[in-house]
Amino acid sequence: MICHITRPDSVVMEVEVDTKANGEDCLNKVCRKLGIIEVDYFGLQYSGCKGESLWLNLRNRISQQVDSVSPCRLKLRVKYFVEPHLILQEQTRHLFFMHIKEDLQNGHLRMSPEQAEMLSALLAQVEFGDYNQNTAKYWYCELCGREPGAAAIESIISKHKALAGLSAQAVQYQALQLVSTLEHYGVEWHWARDATGQKLAVGIGPEGISVCGDDLTLINRIAYPVIQIATQSGKSVYLTVTKESGDSVVLLFKLISSRAASGLYRAITETHAFYRCDTVTNAVMMQYSRDFKGHLASLFLNENVNLGKKYVFDIRRTSKEVYDHARRVLYNAGLVDLVVRAGQYAPPHSPLGAPATQGEPDCGSCPQSRALLERLERLREALLCTLCCEGETDTAFCPCGHMVCCQGCAAQLQSCPVCRARVERAQHVYLPTCASLFSLAGTDVTPPPIHQGVPPLGCSSEFDPEMCRT
Repeated sequence: MICHITRPDSVVMEVEVDTKANGEDCLNKVCRKLGIIEVDYFGLQYSGCKGESLWLNLRNRISQQVDSVSPCRLKLRVKYFVEPHLILQEQTRHLFFMHIKEDLQNGHLRMSPEQAEMLSALLAQVEFGDYNQNTAKYWYCELCGREPGAAAIESIISKHKALAGLSAQAVQYQALQLVSTLEHYGVEWHWARDATGQKLAVGIGPEGISVCGDDLTLINRIAYPVIQIATQSGKSVYLTVTKESGDSVVLLFKLISSRAASGLYRAITETHAFYRCDTVTNAVMMQYSRDFKGHLASLFLNENVNLGKKYVFDIRRTSKEVYDHARRVLYNAGLVDLVVRAGQYAPPHSPLGAPATQGEPDCGSCPQSRALLERLERLREALLCTLCCEGETDTAFCPCGHMVCCQGCAAQLQSCPVCRARVERAQHVYLPTCASLFSLAGTDVTPPPIHQGVPPLGCSSEFDPEMCRT
C-alpha cells in the first residue's frame, strides 16, 4: 500500500507499507527517513468524508480507518506540543516550528502587539536572513489581524536588525520559546455545537479544556481535575463536571459525525494522560471495541482472541516518559545532540550551549572538547530528578537514604520510589560541586587532571582514546 505523507513544511513523502499495516508502521517509517527519535510527539492525520480532520489510530490497521487506500493520503503533524527545551533533536524542533507557522497563518494563536512585533522579526530572519529592505516581508498583519503602524514597523525592523548573524536554527528556537508562552499553544481545536445549537470551538490543551465561541472568545474553561467522566454516544460527547458548589453538571457537545465525536473523546483522554499523568494507565491502553466477527469469536472461541479488536486509544507514553525514552535512546546510540560545533547552535537551556569566550578560537569541534562535553552531559543527566527530569537531585529520603528526586517531587511522595519504604522525612542535601562542573563547558576554567600524571584536556591535533575512558 502506497501512502503519501504531507509534512508540516508541505513536502510530500511516499512510503510503502503492507496492506495490513498499522498506523504505527507508517509513522515509524516516516520518522526513520527523517532521522527522528522523538516519534511520540507526532501523529498522522486524515480527512473524513465530511471534511473533519481525524487522527489515525496508530494501533489499528490503516485500511480499516481511511476511506481510500489508492494511494492513502495522510498528514504528518505534531500531536503533542511540549516546551522547546524538552526537544532533544534539531529535526523535531524544525517540524514543531513549521507546524507553528501553519497555526499562525490559520489564526489559532493569539498574542499581544509587542509579541507580534518580536515574532514578525524572528520569522523574517528565518525566511529571509539578515535584514534587507528589498526582500524583508513581515507577518504582523497575519499575527495581529491588523495592519502595522509606522511605529510598529520601525520596532520590527530594529528587532530584525538585532538578529543579524544568527542561524536559522537559533532563531527557530527563540520563536518556539516565544510561541510556547501564548495562551493557546499546544491546543487542539474541535468544532461542535452545544445543547442549544450554538457553534463552539472546543480546545483540548495541556491544562484543560477551553470552550470558546466561533471567534475563539473564551466562554468556559474546564480543568482536568474537575472532570469526573467523559463519554461518547454517536455524534455526541458528554462531560460530567464538578462545580465549585460540589454539584455535578453534564455538558453536551454535538459534532458533525460519529468519527469526529470519537476524535474529541480521544483527544480529551489522551491529552490528559500525556501531560498530567506519570504513566499511561492500563485501563486506557487496553480499552478496545470489536467488530461483529470478533464479537462472535470472543463468545464461542476465546474471550482474549485478537480477531476484530480495535483499540480506542493509541497513546503509549506520557510527556515525561517520552523525554526520558528519547534521552536514553540518544545516549545508548552514542549521540550527544545539541553539542556545540562550528556554525551550529545549542539552546541556552542546555549546559552545552554557552558561547565561547570572545577572542578565543572555537574548540568545540576538537575530539578532546567533545569528549569533555559528553562526560559533562552524562553527569548532568545522572543528577537530574528521576521523576520530573527537570530539577536537580538534592533530597534524600529518611530512613532508607535513597537520593533520586528533587525537593519538589520528594515533598509529594509518601514512599521511596526505589525500595518502597515509608518516608518519615525528606532531607535536603547540598552538592556544591555540581554548578561548577556544569560551568566548565562554557568558561575558561581548566578542569584538574583526573589521574595524576594525565595532562588537562586542551586543543591539540592528537587524540588519546584513553582520555575518554578516564
